[in-house]
Amino acid sequence: MDAWDADAFGNDTATDWLAEVVETSDLGMILEAFDSVLGAGDDRVELQAGEEAIAAAELVAWLAGQPGKGGDHSDAIEGWIDNNELEFTESLARKARRSIDRVFNHPSELREAWEEGEDFEDWKAELAKLKERLG
Repeated sequence: MDAWDADAFGNDTATDWLAEVVETSDLGMILEAFDSVLGAGDDRVELQAGEEAIAAAELVAWLAGQPGKGGDHSDAIEGWIDNNELEFTESLARKARRSIDRVFNHPSELREAWEEGEDFEDWKAELAKLKERLG
């Protein structure tokens, strides 16, 4: 895992994924990210899928008017939201919260990677804050 921060965009996978998302005009990639982890059932959620689902959940929070840390990506995220007809719905927020739960709970390669490091509690706190912002 190539992460430098516990927030949603604190890793290469999420920033690369975001660069692709902002080139689109709909929520398709967000829904795909959620479907990837929610569709895993009892199987292990792969690292990349987990990172993309957390980033997708963060974008849903931005759509809800509850942005987190966007860092260097804030302008791109705001531009993507402003330039497209994207609609926040409670259904989307529910899917985002369920996706966070699925990535956090075992079996999840992303959780395992964070548990092996020193910053697991920071990551756990970031996920809790994100879920709170999603309502």
